[in-house]
Amino acid sequence: MNDIKERVMKVIAKNALINADNVTEESWIGRDHGIDSIRLVEMIINLEDEFDIEVDTSSLSHQNFANIDLITGYVTSKLESR
Repeated sequence: MNDIKERVMKVIAKNALINADNVTEESWIGRDHGIDSIRLVEMIINLEDEFDIEVDTSSLSHQNFANIDLITGYVTSKLESR
């Protein structure tokens, strides 16, 4: 597992109020960890802070933030475009 994915998983665990060991690479953040719309906004803010990125409002979709792999891919693309 790469460093970015591990950091994403820790941010998700923090927002879901669960132990980071309970977040897996296959986790779906809503279904598996109960992250609702309020916690999703908090999670995005925490991702922005953790990775020093800015999430575009046009990117706020299920296609980018539904599961660990999608979130990691989005964060990676933002980091690479700097």
